[in-house]
Amino acid sequence: MHIQPLFAVTDLEELHQLMRDYPLATTVVTRAGGLEVNLLPLDLSAKGPCGTLSGHVARSHSLWVEGCKECEITVIFQSPNAYISPRWYVNGQSTRRNAPSWNYVAVQACGTLRFVEGAEWMTAHLSTLTAAQEEKRPQPWSTADASPEFRAQMANRLVGFEIEIRDLVGKKFLSQQRTEADRSSLVSNLMLDPSPGSRAIASLIKP
Repeated sequence: MHIQPLFAVTDLEELHQLMRDYPLATTVVTRAGGLEVNLLPLDLSAKGPCGTLSGHVARSHSLWVEGCKECEITVIFQSPNAYISPRWYVNGQSTRRNAPSWNYVAVQACGTLRFVEGAEWMTAHLSTLTAAQEEKRPQPWSTADASPEFRAQMANRLVGFEIEIRDLVGKKFLSQQRTEADRSSLVSNLMLDPSPGSRAIASLIKP
């Protein structure tokens, strides 16, 4: 990932929080025939210097079937994103030296994917992954709400994996290079914009 110093995220806790906030990750594995790209929900633990990711796939999934029992993997977590109109900038209007931009936050993790088999591991993983998404709901659902038979069936149909993160980098492209007046204007306009990610991006921009 190309990251200029102004937009780099280096604090480990901040990187981890971004990963937890947007856990549906893009995973990229290199194969002999090219790249395999998947979207997978991942759980992050603090194990290891940069953290460890845990996930799962069905036993019919190509990652498992095609022999990726231990391979290098790149994982990308991305926040909502939003187009930035040049009309929203306060500065530069008179000189017409403004151009469209895009605001987003992204984290890239690299490591080795290793599969983990076992119903006990899978049961714990699914419980943790679910609890992280349900905990703030008024009536959180738990895997314990499913029947024991169904939980056992799911554990047998899935195979887990772990990725000990070796390299971790992050990027915030949130108009940091602009003036405070420009950023305040962006926030105001993004809050009124109908695009799906606009309000989320507005909450991340520091005026």
